[in-house]
Amino acid sequence: MNTSSSEIAKIDGKGRLLVPQAFREVLSIKDGSHVLVSVNSEKKYLTILPFAAAGDDLHIVHVTLSDAPGSLMRVLTVLARQGVDLIQSESLSSDRGRVATWKALVDLSSCKAKPTQLRAILIREKAAKNAAIEKV
Repeated sequence: MNTSSSEIAKIDGKGRLLVPQAFREVLSIKDGSHVLVSVNSEKKYLTILPFAAAGDDLHIVHVTLSDAPGSLMRVLTVLARQGVDLIQSESLSSDRGRVATWKALVDLSSCKAKPTQLRAILIREKAAKNAAIEKV
């Protein structure tokens, strides 16, 4: 297969899209693999990005933190020390200069702590004002 290829696919009655087998093979997408589906509503297109293998321990982390320089770095440092694998994240200043929110998709397969312990560590080390961690 070329480095770039396209093929017409069909959406079924349940809204599912069948990714052609040749594409799945090239991208190593197997049963149970996770993909990130993104939409660009302005340009009217979808992207599908394989990002995690079957069996990865995926979680969504929601953190409320201070909206000050270095605050997000403290959160990331705590997570890195615990062995958290960051896959995708986004941050938002919800109250400029006071409060920010950060949401991330993470793999906890190599994490030293359980999700509840990780939450407690983030708060105890004052990296986060609040945190929630939920299984994907």
